[in-house]
Amino acid sequence: MAMPIILTAYCALIVAVSLLGGLAPLALVLTHTRLQTYLSFSAGTMLGAAFFHMLPESVEMGGPGTVRWAAVGLLALFLLERFFSYHQHESAEVDGHDHSHHDHDEVVGQTLSWGTATFGLAVHSLVGGVALASAVVADYKEQGRVGGMAWGVFLATVLHKPADAMTVVALMIRAGVPVRLAHLVNLGFALMIPLGAGLFFVGVDRLAPSNAEALTAIALAFSAGTFLCISLSDLLPELQFHSHDRLKLSAALLSGFLLMAGTSTLEML
Repeated sequence: MAMPIILTAYCALIVAVSLLGGLAPLALVLTHTRLQTYLSFSAGTMLGAAFFHMLPESVEMGGPGTVRWAAVGLLALFLLERFFSYHQHESAEVDGHDHSHHDHDEVVGQTLSWGTATFGLAVHSLVGGVALASAVVADYKEQGRVGGMAWGVFLATVLHKPADAMTVVALMIRAGVPVRLAHLVNLGFALMIPLGAGLFFVGVDRLAPSNAEALTAIALAFSAGTFLCISLSDLLPELQFHSHDRLKLSAALLSGFLLMAGTSTLEML
């Protein structure tokens, strides 16, 4: 199947999942522990996608020096989070544990502006679109088809996107924004993925083959850095608050990580 068709199908599925994630604050009641279990699994897939797929491929395509772009990607997302504080996922319902932690989350949720959060998430999603497109392009360059890397980056993105959409809609509803407008904003946020993918695909298609390969390697390394930043920002703040759930959350993290290890075997077929 042609590369643009595959990329379009991936983007359409991610947009659909993002829109469904936006319905979660209205349709579901997620406890803090359940949300953290889901985020641990999602973070595991992003860590695995970075280590098993994106970083090795970027080095193979562009050489060891390409890894420096992973540091750039990590720092770029870190600074975006520092100034826009967008990457905060919390359920409205608490489960009776770690009250001091939940009190802190409540304060954060009250001070976090849905406008700045949406802007930060939109930039993060634009970069996610670049990550997806660069993975698909790299697979076709190496194998002439969709391989394990494209599948891995797609799965990591589609598993993480509902939590971001839930954040956007929940913050808007909490701020008193009409539900219809909240879902329209969520639609615009969801479309950042295909926009980022389209910009990368059109840009790399206009370059000479050697330059296109170098740009793809840089994009993969940069995207790997952003995936590492996103996953660690979900995992690290919870370490000291979930001693009673350490086995459950660790199992969820390892499950996501091992899922990416499994998809990496597809690259050998």
